[in-house]
Amino acid sequence: MGVMMIELLFSLALMAQNGADTAADSAPADTTAEISSDSAPAEADVTVFDTDAALAGVNGWLNSVETYRARFTQIAPDFSASTGILSIRRPGRLRFEYDAPSPLLVVADGTTVAIEDADLETVDRVPLRSTPLWWILKPDVNLAEDANVTDVWQEDGYIYVAARDRNEEMDGTALFAFNPESYALEEWFVTDSLGYTTRVSLSDVETGMRLNPRLFVLDEPEDDRRGRRQ
Repeated sequence: MGVMMIELLFSLALMAQNGADTAADSAPADTTAEISSDSAPAEADVTVFDTDAALAGVNGWLNSVETYRARFTQIAPDFSASTGILSIRRPGRLRFEYDAPSPLLVVADGTTVAIEDADLETVDRVPLRSTPLWWILKPDVNLAEDANVTDVWQEDGYIYVAARDRNEEMDGTALFAFNPESYALEEWFVTDSLGYTTRVSLSDVETGMRLNPRLFVLDEPEDDRRGRRQ
């Protein structure tokens, strides 16, 4: 499917622009603040972060979502920006609709993920279970079981969950940022095997609305259908 298609699938179906020369440096560092020896006793000032509770909250929020809609802003490794609308109907259904002039449309229909390029007039499909989208779209989300969670921490007003493919079939890592109070997903960073990072932020979030089932159906181009009948 080519480098661009692989990057798109690993970044939860958001295309990282091809030809970037420098990696984005936006992802937060996984660091632990140092405690001064002159400060008050540790038991009075330090609250131990409960990673199990954080993961339980994140899983609970993801499993509570039935329908979801938000604006997304993507910052590619070359710092170019693109925007669009993300729609989700769990389990299994998702739609990334890019604003013009991007030619891309990404649709998960419960079984496959289809990537349409209107300029090339092509539609490529892969099994949903073979992409990281399955981590958030499956009927019973459990990130610690579904992915290889390498770290969980709280910093700068977010709970961060770092994960990679448990079977090591996909290169790269994903870093999800959740609201520490509601556990809602607010943004994510995806770094590929070359060190290039794509950042996606969500805004204007709505949940519980009615979504047209046709949003999650993507027909193949007429030429492809005709070729399969021959």
